[in-house]
Amino acid sequence: MSVTNRFGRLLLMLVLIGLVAGCDDARSPNATANGPAKRVPSSGIEQAEAKTGETLLDLERPGLSAKVIGSGDGALLLLEIDPDLMEPVLVGVPRKGISARGALEAQNFAAVIGSGFVSELNSLEPVGLLQVDGQTLSPVQVHGYTRILGINDAGMGVVHRRAYQRNLFHSALQAGPGIIEQGELDISERELKRPGYFRSFVAVCEQRWLAGVSLAPTHLHTLGTTLLAHIRTQNWRCDDVVNLAGDRQAVMVLKTGDGTQMHHGDPDTYKVSLLGFRPVPD
Repeated sequence: MSVTNRFGRLLLMLVLIGLVAGCDDARSPNATANGPAKRVPSSGIEQAEAKTGETLLDLERPGLSAKVIGSGDGALLLLEIDPDLMEPVLVGVPRKGISARGALEAQNFAAVIGSGFVSELNSLEPVGLLQVDGQTLSPVQVHGYTRILGINDAGMGVVHRRAYQRNLFHSALQAGPGIIEQGELDISERELKRPGYFRSFVAVCEQRWLAGVSLAPTHLHTLGTTLLAHIRTQNWRCDDVVNLAGDRQAVMVLKTGDGTQMHHGDPDTYKVSLLGFRPVPD
């Protein structure tokens, strides 16, 4: 075979490999065609970022308070939620979807965070378990995301997918990876070599829940380090912190004391699932 023909065949193989790799990327959960987002829609959060460490009085209400912790790519908008005064509600609408703003307005939520993982950026097909009010809308995926975030009459909890049983929770969502497990950072430093993304996360702690979003593209290792330092400063016990979403899927919408809204992430794009918090009924 001539050198020219060998070169031609090698070039063709490289092109085909590139096409296959591109298809695999497109099918990966929450994949984006143009790389990680550098900015996301945001309203009211800019003022909050200047108040690092301070309670955001506009957002404070019985059972919920907010503050910004960390700085730079480790800056997080963090909610502290009282389980005695707030209840978690998992909203799941496969194929049809619901926006974070729509969920906030429809269900009297004080805060909405999302979202669950989907098969592609613009898909409304969940990846892994989605169970709402006892109905399984999507089964557990035995590979990939390792945590199950669930809600039952006792509140909110996290189990490894291997420990999940259908009767543990009336509503549940497969997510991951676990950022903190048994109170310790569970993300390797190798993750710092990967791209940074906007993130949303949920923590289950003794006497409180935490929910938050990163205010800049970040790494899970950075997020976990920032959060763990804050948790230890506060003398909280938080056994589990779970990554809920990444990149353009990450969103938080909040209702202020006067009824207006603040958001970080796109509040109007439809999501397959969202987690809301609202006052416990009297």
